Amino acid sequence: MSISTAGVITGDLVGSTEMEEALRRQCIEAIEQCFSLFGETAQGEIYRGDAFQIYTVEPAMLVEIAIRLRLSLIALGQDARLSLSVAEATERELPVRMANNSEAFTLSGRNLDAMKSARLAFSSNSEPFSSDVKIVLAFLDDHLSQLTSKMAQALLLWLDNPSRQHTELAEKFGISRSAFTRIINRANYGRIEETLKWYAGRLVRYQRD
Repeated sequence: MSISTAGVITGDLVGSTEMEEALRRQCIEAIEQCFSLFGETAQGEIYRGDAFQIYTVEPAMLVEIAIRLRLSLIALGQDARLSLSVAEATERELPVRMANNSEAFTLSGRNLDAMKSARLAFSSNSEPFSSDVKIVLAFLDDHLSQLTSKMAQALLLWLDNPSRQHTELAEKFGISRSAFTRIINRANYGRIEETLKWYAGRLVRYQRD
């Protein structure tokens, strides 16, 4: 197998052992739907009932995948711990129980085990890149953790339709334009967009160095 720079997210549901089975199933379905959005560029699997891993050959998508995963769960009133990594990796072979010991997978799994109250962690094989992204994701983590279910739903709709006017999105959401605009402004959608653009630019610099 060829080795290339890839992105990996290893995660698990927060408080899954206390969830009712119907809600746990809803969370699993939301995670699977998120996996499917990225087509052939990403491979994801759920294992052990409440843990999951996704591998992407496009590390530029990694932060967007993480945001979508958390928003999908926050929309259900739940959350997850996500450990992101960008490093060299051989292709993910499913099922996850087939070990992949290349660097991106090792970093992602190790950092998940070390996480405590944080919901986002990041690592890479470049210390300057890793240090920069960790700082930004710490702020993003705090922001996402404060979102309501309705804010998360509105942000997901906006992410799915970034070029649509608020009037159209409000109609899809079933509320007035002014109400929708208030919700996504409170959810600070502009900062999320800026974070995604910043990460993409910082990744380009890292890959060029």
